[in-house]
Amino acid sequence: MKVASFNAVLDSLIKLDPWLESLGIEPKSDRWHQAVQMVKKAKKQREIIEGGGPRVQIIHYMDGLFEALEIHEIVEAFHGDSSPALKAKLMRALCGPISPFDEQPKNSDARNTMFELSLAADWKNAGSEIEVGEPDIKLRAPAAVFQTECKRPFSENSVRKNIEEAASQLGKELDKSINELDYGIAAVSLSRVFTKGNVGCYAPSGMGKEIIGEALADMLDENTQSWGLRRFREMHPRIVAVMFHLAAPWDIGGARLIHLSTSNFIETGNNAAGWKILREHIESQERAVA
Repeated sequence: MKVASFNAVLDSLIKLDPWLESLGIEPKSDRWHQAVQMVKKAKKQREIIEGGGPRVQIIHYMDGLFEALEIHEIVEAFHGDSSPALKAKLMRALCGPISPFDEQPKNSDARNTMFELSLAADWKNAGSEIEVGEPDIKLRAPAAVFQTECKRPFSENSVRKNIEEAASQLGKELDKSINELDYGIAAVSLSRVFTKGNVGCYAPSGMGKEIIGEALADMLDENTQSWGLRRFREMHPRIVAVMFHLAAPWDIGGARLIHLSTSNFIETGNNAAGWKILREHIESQERAVA
């Protein structure tokens, strides 16, 4: 669960333009900067309401705040990084429409790349050593390296194909490695499948992180067969897990807007030693951010 004040987010995003300029990327009116403006508008409206003034509808309010929280995490994780691979991903992620309703498969590359950066930032901010590039993410645990291919299916019908594509790409990379402690993770975002472009999710008061965990578990239970969730042994023997990730903004009781995310690692059954290393590393991360 990501919760941050308007001031904390804006203070973090002050670093955005200098960082982009250091990478040779000219700041402009892209999706990220539109999200920053949305935070500023939301902060101003909050001050007006607290002063007894009226609430005014802000177009793309939830979309912008959701993006801003993810950008905040990415900036916190990588603002000192100037690698060419990161620059290339940033240039792709800055593009695209701010409204998910305007996203189509032909212009979804920006948010697909955003998933890669956001996941990498989550891991890095939790204390892991991370490298972005090809494969999408390298997660370095104390005893192993986990090459991670990220996929963000656009629809329910394409989830299985995306899992298979990630596994195929990982298999080729792992075949190149002679290090037996190089393993693979296929990371699949179900956010677009879950929201279907309607970025707003609502829940009663008193609900918290458990609601998104239940939503992800329900999706996996309902699609076990159609997504081939029992066929992971057919993958490369060093692919140790398929990770499903779900993130969405939730309006809790009409009073709180928070960024909820969760992940579910499913063991492939191909490599017990690699799975043990990964499980212990993820558990240590979870303890670090608890």
